[in-house]
Amino acid sequence: MMTTLAVGLVLGLRHALDADHIAAVAALGGPGGDLRRALANGLSWGFGHALTIGVAGFVAIALRSAVPERLALAFEFAAGLMLIVLGLMALRRALRDRLHVHEHRHDDVPHVHLHFHATPHPDGAAAAHRHPHPIRFALRPFLVGSVHGLAGSASLALLVLTTVPSVLAGGLYLLVFGAGTTAGMALMSLVLGAPFVIARRRALWLSGALQSAAGLGSLGIGLMLAFRTGLAAGLFG
Repeated sequence: MMTTLAVGLVLGLRHALDADHIAAVAALGGPGGDLRRALANGLSWGFGHALTIGVAGFVAIALRSAVPERLALAFEFAAGLMLIVLGLMALRRALRDRLHVHEHRHDDVPHVHLHFHATPHPDGAAAAHRHPHPIRFALRPFLVGSVHGLAGSASLALLVLTTVPSVLAGGLYLLVFGAGTTAGMALMSLVLGAPFVIARRRALWLSGALQSAAGLGSLGIGLMLAFRTGLAAGLFG
């Protein structure tokens, strides 16, 4: 039993490294955050993931029935759509942070100009700024993790059904798996967040480039996942 739980912990840590998970958390981060924000993103994602994969998996184990294939495909398709949205939002943030308006006065007449900045504003210049909203920032990765948890519940439930003898043992396995995934994503979020923090302090253009890369990665993986589940796997066929 202990060996099985240890395997669940290791698999949970490994599960956090799936490409779609990393793409989502990278797109959730950005040049406006710090390492504490990155860690909070990872933990919040992990809690959401553990909750839905635990509930869905436990129901499947209790009923001794695997998640229907079509429903599993629908969950994965939803995860693909979510990655597409996250990617587009990240690209929008990258553009918004560098392309914005300023008001100037010429001969006492106000004029509004569109500016594209590759460097921060000089000291004393007015610049738009945003205030963090902790609840909203915590809720977003939680919801993203929840969708990912649903997408992964089918394969995990099938694995537990074939390896764990009882409902109680299955529940413990899901708990340990969720803890491993949460810990793994928290560490990965710190790794992903560090370049953003360094870039924001050293070069604003690099920060925007990283944000754009994260957005493009999330968008690309989301499109592939949506195509694979929606068309290639026959969800809509």
